Parts: sequence; C-alpha cells; structure tokens
Amino acid sequence: MLKNILYCFIIVFTFYGCSSIDQAESLYRQGENEKALEMALNFLDNDDSKIRLRAVRLVGKVGGENAGSALRQRIMDPDSKVQKEVIKNLGKIQYEPAMEDLVDLVAESDEGLTRVIGGAFANYGEPGIDMLVERYEDPSEKSNRRAFKQTLILVGPNVAPSIIKNLRGKSFFENRDSFDILQKVKNPKTARMMLPYLKNEEVAEQVIEATVKLGSSAVNAAIDALNAMDSKNEDIRVREGLIKILGELKDTRAVETLESLSQHPSERIRDAVDQALFRIRGF
Repeated sequence: MLKNILYCFIIVFTFYGCSSIDQAESLYRQGENEKALEMALNFLDNDDSKIRLRAVRLVGKVGGENAGSALRQRIMDPDSKVQKEVIKNLGKIQYEPAMEDLVDLVAESDEGLTRVIGGAFANYGEPGIDMLVERYEDPSEKSNRRAFKQTLILVGPNVAPSIIKNLRGKSFFENRDSFDILQKVKNPKTARMMLPYLKNEEVAEQVIEATVKLGSSAVNAAIDALNAMDSKNEDIRVREGLIKILGELKDTRAVETLESLSQHPSERIRDAVDQALFRIRGF
C-alpha cells in the first residue's frame, strides 16, 4: 500500500514539473519572456534532470543578467548533459562573470566537456579567450598545459588574435606550442584573422612564420589580402610580408597575383616577388 502511494506521488510530482515547464516554454513562445524566465528559474534545481535541462535551455533563450547569474550557480550540475547545456548557454549569452569559473574547469574536463568549454569561449570572444590564453601561459598551470592547449584548439579560429598577442618578444622555439595551436585549428578563417597583425612590427615576423605553418589553407587569405591592398597608401612592409608568405607556401595559385606585382615601383617589392616566384616555380 505504501509503495503504491509513493509511486502515485512520484507520478504526480513528475507530471506537475513537466506541466509547469511546459507552461514556462509556452509563455516564452508568446513573447512573455520575463514571466517565462521567472518560472523557469524555479526548475533549475528540480530533482528531474530532464526538467532541469529544459529549464536551462529556456533560461539561455531568454538571456540577460538574471539568467546568467542563475546559470552560473548550476555550472557544477551533477548531470553531465545539464552541465554542458549550462556552459553552452553561459557562452551564448556571454555572461562574463562566469568566465573564470569555466577556466577553472579546464584542467579536470573530459573530452566532451572540453569541447563545450571551447565552444563557450568562442562565443565569449576576445575577453574570454584572452583569459584562457593567460592561464595557458601561467607557469603555475604547467601540469595542465595540455588540457588548456586542447581547449584553445577547440575554440577555433577566434583564438588567433589572443594567441598572436602572446607571440611578441619571443623566439620561434618559445612560440612553438602557440604555432601548433594555430595550425591544429585547421580552419581557413584562422589565417584571415592573423594577417591583419602584419601591421604590428613587434609580431610581424612571428605572424609570417605562423601563417606559413598553416599550409595551403592560408594561400587564399594571403592572396586576397595582397589584392585588397591600396596601392596609393600601401604599407610596403606588410605587402612584402604577404609576398614572403606566398613564396614560402609554394602554391601555384599565387603566381598570377605575384606576377601582377613584378613591375611594382618599389624595388624592395620587385625583389620579394622574384624570390617568391622562384620558390614556387623553381626558376
């Protein structure tokens, strides 16, 4: 008899939870965001992980400061699916107070959680990625360096600006792990995000080396950057750097663009073109 009563209680409790989260979702669809959020927040600590998952998704859809604050408190949810959804939505709504909490998770994360954290920081953009790179470079995190490196790779091409800022004043040997991160991102957008930093003399040489490391995926980006340069107000050093990159990449796609610069008024550019074409064609 007692078992039957308990069973009925569980059914009623579950039904109540589901019907209430259904109501919150309905309010959201009707544009009643504040009411939907207020109701959804009550279910973030529900005993049923499926209801918590739905509540997290709804809170993330509404967004805002209150939503971010509530989600931050659920970062350590015991259910892995719910935890990943919390992290995903914190990045989606770019709730910055939670960034350090997410960085703290990196060292102990498994592959699935690392991927979600990387995606969250991609959404946070440069402020969050800078924090991640800073921790990666921190000597006290030496034992966790591999975990941070993998997370940075999973951030994707948006990691490039934050990595490049840390190349300054270091040798190729010192920057080898940073170059490896950029190379392993394996996205053509990486080169396009790196090339603007050729204008910065402090990191220009490292940017050239890092871009060459990207291989064929950098060719079109370098060609486009070269073609887009304003011949009247050009930066000779930047143009020379792009030509050097194309020569080092040795890709025949660059020949036409390079040949168009063979009569450039700057002897420095003409010499760079000759060297690049020789590397590509062998004559």
